[in-house]
Amino acid sequence: MMTHSGRLREMISLVRGRLDSLIREVWFHPRLSELYPEFLFAIYGVTASSSPAMRVAAERCAGASTGDPIAAWLSTYYLEHADEESGHEQWLLDDLASLGIPRNLALQRLPYASVAALVGVQYYWMFHVHPIAFLGYIAVLEEPASMEFLETVSRRTGISLTSMSAHVMHARLDPDHVAEFDATLDALPLTQHHQDLISVSAIATVAHLESVFSDILEHFERISNPAGAATIFTAPRIALASASREL
Repeated sequence: MMTHSGRLREMISLVRGRLDSLIREVWFHPRLSELYPEFLFAIYGVTASSSPAMRVAAERCAGASTGDPIAAWLSTYYLEHADEESGHEQWLLDDLASLGIPRNLALQRLPYASVAALVGVQYYWMFHVHPIAFLGYIAVLEEPASMEFLETVSRRTGISLTSMSAHVMHARLDPDHVAEFDATLDALPLTQHHQDLISVSAIATVAHLESVFSDILEHFERISNPAGAATIFTAPRIALASASREL
């Protein structure tokens, strides 16, 4: 009999083909060293929202009816996970700073609308359906690149691993998080309604992430357009040259 996590992972694998293609297009872009700051900025927007969203999910669980058999457990899980994710956005700001992008510039720039849509739909389900939906979001996002892959990218592009600290940290931490998540999901007494909501949330997360990665590529192309270049992060050549010398 298939487990809850096995069923969810199988379903996600069936719908994320285009997302995987877009992710590869970013990582293997012929000008990744120039595109990379834009990539970091988009991921910063997603990461900065993770811990606050989980705290809201925990609050919604705490306010659920006493007849909800998993609300109390979910509240504890979300709070613990929120603590684990807290501050991870600072790694991305540090990575941008290492490429010559000042923190204040990253903080002042408006996040992608696609990032807001990615996170915003989760708030709808938290408030209007059930906060268990956020488990589908977590299942999709906690799939880190491996250290071997990051080291290969660094050698190929000249981007220092110092400027990949956020990816490096997730490569080290997330495999344990994924195993813990799957074990926990499998132990929950999920109803069919719960399973359906987690699945719908995961599918929506994949679709919205497709928009985020499409935006990364589209925004980067505006570098050649003087009218749009002011809104784009372009890493100074001196920073990239310095990063290359660190390898």
